[in-house]
Amino acid sequence: MWISEIEVKNFRNYQNENVNFNDGINIFLGDNAQGKTNLLESLYYLANATSFKKIRDRDIISFGKDRMHLKGLIRKDRYFKKVLIDIEDGEKKICVNGVKYERNKDLKALFSLVLFTPEDLLIIKEGPNLRRDLIDEIIISIDFAYKNSKKEYEKLIYQRNKLLKKQNSPYFNQQLDAFDKGLVKYGFKIYKRRAKFIKIIDQFANDYHSKLSAGKEDLRLIYNPDINADSLEDYYQKFVSARNDDLRYMTTQRGIHKDEIDITINDRLIKNFGSQGQQRSAILNIKLAQVKLIMEVTGEKSVILFDDVFSELDEKRSHFLLENLAGYQTIITATNTKSLDMVDKSNIRKIANGKILDVWMRKEKYDRN
Repeated sequence: MWISEIEVKNFRNYQNENVNFNDGINIFLGDNAQGKTNLLESLYYLANATSFKKIRDRDIISFGKDRMHLKGLIRKDRYFKKVLIDIEDGEKKICVNGVKYERNKDLKALFSLVLFTPEDLLIIKEGPNLRRDLIDEIIISIDFAYKNSKKEYEKLIYQRNKLLKKQNSPYFNQQLDAFDKGLVKYGFKIYKRRAKFIKIIDQFANDYHSKLSAGKEDLRLIYNPDINADSLEDYYQKFVSARNDDLRYMTTQRGIHKDEIDITINDRLIKNFGSQGQQRSAILNIKLAQVKLIMEVTGEKSVILFDDVFSELDEKRSHFLLENLAGYQTIITATNTKSLDMVDKSNIRKIANGKILDVWMRKEKYDRN
């Protein structure tokens, strides 16, 4: 599926805009704070009924307005779906072809999006929780049941940690045993799925990166689970072996919430030794791996949203990225035309102050070295 058009009203700095897209490369140029990221956010919201910025719905409504409206046309071959999302007086209404959807996840089943924003570089630079979140997001894009396992695990670990701070409570040991069994059940499932899919993502991302670097750079995703186990019983025994520490520190010391995923180039941690361009290329190749994984598992092509993607990429890396996006609808924002010589000029538009300009602007303003 691909997004044919979107109507945006009172969404951030967009007051009333209709934007059409082709099913290939779509480029939107503009200076900072003009609405480039907001456009991608509106498309993401159309597919998920939530923002990728983890904010409240009311925060996306234009200042001084009390209603937000999105209407999109999603196409697949000769078929189409009309998606309508309204937020008014704190209430959200989702309709697809006139049928009301009660849950956000029902909307997510329509089509998949793969998103890159500059903040994704923090996945490499910062703590392991962001790398776990990245892998979990990729798995959820092809296995929605995995999200339920994660949700149950997070609920149980919250309750278990709360209990560990009340060790004098009645039936403490019995309750702790019950939480342990639940955490092991879901933790083992998550561990096995992570182990399986990290291997696949690692291979796909490595293939892309090897081609990009002419075989000079070996990109790897290495799964270092906190508990490595061959069976559910083995996992359980290793989990409960930390109970004394759990009681001492009053928090759960072992489990999938302690897993680490190392990202390396030529056996060196990229967060410590990689350049900005290498770090950005690594994340982008992992995103390309996600696109390929979704295609192989579901048979569906993802819609790709890339925000400020060419920053810190040299011309070779930029051209490689564009070549590997062929065949997918890709919506890209950028500040200039650097590395866009292979893109048809009719597919490049400008964003200025929440307005989409279809006319190709004066070329010299956006040409930069």
